[in-house]
Amino acid sequence: MFEIILVFILGLVLGSFANVCIYRMQRNLSIVKPNSHCTNCNNFIKWYDNIPILSYILLKGKCRYCKSKISLRYPLIEFICGLLFLSMYFLFGFSYILIPFCLFAFCLLVITVIDFDSQIIPDEISYFLIVLGLLVSPLNHILSDTFLPPALTTQYNIGSFNIMLGDPVLKRIISSVLGLIAGGGSLWLIGCIGEKIFGEEAMGGGDLKIMAGVGAFIGWDKVLFSIFLASLLGSIVGGCMILFKKIGRRDKIPFGPYLAISSFVMLFLPSPATIINYIFLFEENLLIKYVFTNLQNIR
Repeated sequence: MFEIILVFILGLVLGSFANVCIYRMQRNLSIVKPNSHCTNCNNFIKWYDNIPILSYILLKGKCRYCKSKISLRYPLIEFICGLLFLSMYFLFGFSYILIPFCLFAFCLLVITVIDFDSQIIPDEISYFLIVLGLLVSPLNHILSDTFLPPALTTQYNIGSFNIMLGDPVLKRIISSVLGLIAGGGSLWLIGCIGEKIFGEEAMGGGDLKIMAGVGAFIGWDKVLFSIFLASLLGSIVGGCMILFKKIGRRDKIPFGPYLAISSFVMLFLPSPATIINYIFLFEENLLIKYVFTNLQNIR
């Protein structure tokens, strides 16, 4: 119970910092200086007025100095970040890999809100994810489920050296690198094709970089599947918005939030190969049941 409370509080604190990143990064401001201040009266916020969620409740959603209304989005993002950290705890436990994946969830939350607000994804977040994903890849057991061709999982003798590509640690590193290439490369290819067809930019550079970082964390097969899920989700939401005349057919919608949501969901799903096997097995059972029923009817 203590660990759950500790992780949730850490999520709330990082959620408060997420609010700082969200507000300042899309305005090209430093996330370090100056200290947190009211955007209306510019008075610096005291530490006791900056306690996640609690301060918002005690201040009744208003600035202590100018009484201007504080957006409900601030405590909401703090709470969501706390829940994201808890979900990482239930997935990985109180282990060495928990902190990197909490930071992974933190970054996905920040880019979701920033891209929704301004349709940009800061390069700093993308590069941070790429570097962190590669650094923790030897310890990242999520990458152990990634499918690799037999040529990359066998032993090679080069002179007096034996290269064990089947070694679990080396497999994770290879999977991380391939995930980085697949995540960024696939969106780059989609963007090139879309630009040729529509005559305009079809995929933002921020999307490519963030999925390269995601691929470094979850591997090439899961990152490709997450792009597919993001495209499906974006099409459904975009279609509904067009249907209800919230946007026009030629209006652009941010793709980053859908990429972030699908990437997070993929952490809790089995490998795509397993999912496909389940689908085929389900269809095969349906076919057998259909044939068996028809044979009974014939008799």
